[in-house]
Amino acid sequence: MSAYVIAALPLLLAYFVFRRVEHKESASRALTLVVVALGAVAGAAALAAEHFVLEWTDLSFEASRVGAGGALLAMFLLAAPLEEGLKVLVIFSAYRRRVRSPRQGLAYAVAAAAGFAAVEIAWSGARAGVAPARLLLSVPAHLFFAGVWGYALGVSRGHDHWFRAAWLVAMLLHGLYDHIVFGRGPGLLVATIPMLLFMAVISFMALRGEGGQRIPRTLKRVAPPSIEAVRERLAHRDRRLAFRWVVVGAFVTQGLIVVAVASAVIAGNRFGMDFALADEADVRAAGPLVLLGVAVLAAFPVAGYLVARASSTGGLLEPALAAALTVGLLVGVLWLAAPIGVLLALAVAPIALALACGGAWIGQER
Repeated sequence: MSAYVIAALPLLLAYFVFRRVEHKESASRALTLVVVALGAVAGAAALAAEHFVLEWTDLSFEASRVGAGGALLAMFLLAAPLEEGLKVLVIFSAYRRRVRSPRQGLAYAVAAAAGFAAVEIAWSGARAGVAPARLLLSVPAHLFFAGVWGYALGVSRGHDHWFRAAWLVAMLLHGLYDHIVFGRGPGLLVATIPMLLFMAVISFMALRGEGGQRIPRTLKRVAPPSIEAVRERLAHRDRRLAFRWVVVGAFVTQGLIVVAVASAVIAGNRFGMDFALADEADVRAAGPLVLLGVAVLAAFPVAGYLVARASSTGGLLEPALAAALTVGLLVGVLWLAAPIGVLLALAVAPIALALACGGAWIGQER
């Protein structure tokens, strides 16, 4: 597939997002086109700056060339903050004048990211020879992570700390995602699956609108709640944090993970699956990694459901913090035992938090 064809994909997705918010949020078509053009200029500037710095420092985004440490330095000290920072610069003036709601901010940020991504993909495919599969995987990340801090722009009028936190999280997760896509071997591309699922669910929730508009009646029971509803449950304004349920939730999740992983290993051995094939340069490693990843993720919604049913706190903050504590413990253990597993643990962290909150939501609704 031609890189120029792939480069058109972020523009099409940005148009879809704009159409979803255009009428209800009064988004400006002219301003959106200007933002797309400025995003393209920012993309060209980022490519030029990255090329110059990488040539000067002899670093690379590819771990096979400079090692994992050098690739991580290039990604998190150069590419991730530079790219997300330039996208913010593109819509900063629009934010001060025109962004009046979360979805307006999301639409303009996605437009800036679309122009940025189109230039980057066209150059990377035509000049740098990046594989089409990796270029395709990069598209949703550009738009989604820009949408995260763009949404926060509309929420944070008078509360800029929300935007700063959203931008920092988006920058770090985008850097992690790009490191997996562009910096590691094909065997680790499977680690993008949970992140892509997380992007799809959160994007649906953000574009759905408050109150769940445009959802068919037959799907309302299984459709995720809106972003506003989840934010309200996470706020816990009328009660104190029940810290004991955070600790209990972390212990429950850890226990369920042990049981799930042990069951997955037993099942895999029965079907002749070789778990020693965990090699990022070998695509055959995807099978064992997927099985273990599914086993780990399955523990989070069950734990969230059990904690919600047992605690009766009525909020999502305790299950979310319990899931975050569990992921932190997993990262610490893997850092000592199997450093490559840290990337997998961080990759599943967003969807793990979402699954824990989803299980808690179901547990509270019953």
